[in-house]
Amino acid sequence: MKLTKSAVLLLIAATGSLFQYCSKAGANATTAANASTETNGTAAGSLPQLPPVVFNYLNPVIPAYIASVLPAVDNTPASNPITNEGATLGRVLFYDKNLSKNNTISCGSCHSPSMSFSDSAVKSKGFLGAATTRHSMALLNVRYYQSGKMFWDERSNTLEEQVLQPIQNAVEMGMSLTELETKVSAQSYYPALFQKAFGSSQVNSDRIAKALAQFVRSIVTYSSKYDLVKQGLASFTAEERDGETLFLTAGNRTCAGCHAPPMFITSNPISGFGLADAQDQGIGNSGRFKSGSLRNIALTAPYFHNGSVPTLQAMLGSAIPAHGVPPQDRAKLLAFMQTLTDQACLTEEKFANPFK
Repeated sequence: MKLTKSAVLLLIAATGSLFQYCSKAGANATTAANASTETNGTAAGSLPQLPPVVFNYLNPVIPAYIASVLPAVDNTPASNPITNEGATLGRVLFYDKNLSKNNTISCGSCHSPSMSFSDSAVKSKGFLGAATTRHSMALLNVRYYQSGKMFWDERSNTLEEQVLQPIQNAVEMGMSLTELETKVSAQSYYPALFQKAFGSSQVNSDRIAKALAQFVRSIVTYSSKYDLVKQGLASFTAEERDGETLFLTAGNRTCAGCHAPPMFITSNPISGFGLADAQDQGIGNSGRFKSGSLRNIALTAPYFHNGSVPTLQAMLGSAIPAHGVPPQDRAKLLAFMQTLTDQACLTEEKFANPFK
């Protein structure tokens, strides 16, 4: 059958309209998928991007002056030593939003590497948007909190015990352990990771806890200006040097009493140094709270268990009497604490979100 010129033109126009409709439909579908990804965080089907050779979590090159004193305070249990494969699995679990009820929150949501594994918010938001009860504590160097007790009130006896509690918290991630095991088992990327870490692909909450704990313990800082000075590779300014002297010697109970070098952490918080809070009395209702590492302290504002101290200047002022220092000494102490900043842990790929 021979088509007229008018019929040919009509057919071309109709075909063009159909193509345009299909293109718009495809674009709308793509937009909807992207919106779902943005809303749900770790999108269904997305995979962690991992290197072909695992990162070195087991034997980082720690300066000798640090390495010689750390074994005495290391809380790593014999039953869960760090392995490269275990920490790799822990890294994926740490950033996987599938570990929350509605796929919106991961451990990394409240412990961001850009914030030295803390949160800039006074109170973090849980999976339904509700605020947590305390400020998010930085996770740096928790391996060297000798007692191994975790949370601001030390209610958890080990890191392995602690890492599962936010997942089960009704505000934070909203899961039961049974739901956790089911959801993790359903993700295609986990069988191989569990196989490498534990010798079989079986998923259970004990293995999840061990892998998460291995990853968190691997987050250790040792590349600050302070570390370079102690290795003879840099020098303090006069103000920084005077600040270190004040830190180590000033007052009846020095800063170093709760924040002992070289990791600036101890597991024996002294009474009188906690932030007074009628609603929260901390460890055994004693007014004491877990003392975190002061490494990267300049990057982890706000401070203390309720996040009510906005700056280091406020901490050294009148916010907490026991932490207050004379005005003429504040600049020196601040200068010294700035030398504890380690930018490496903020950007190292082995600590970063593998889903990006």
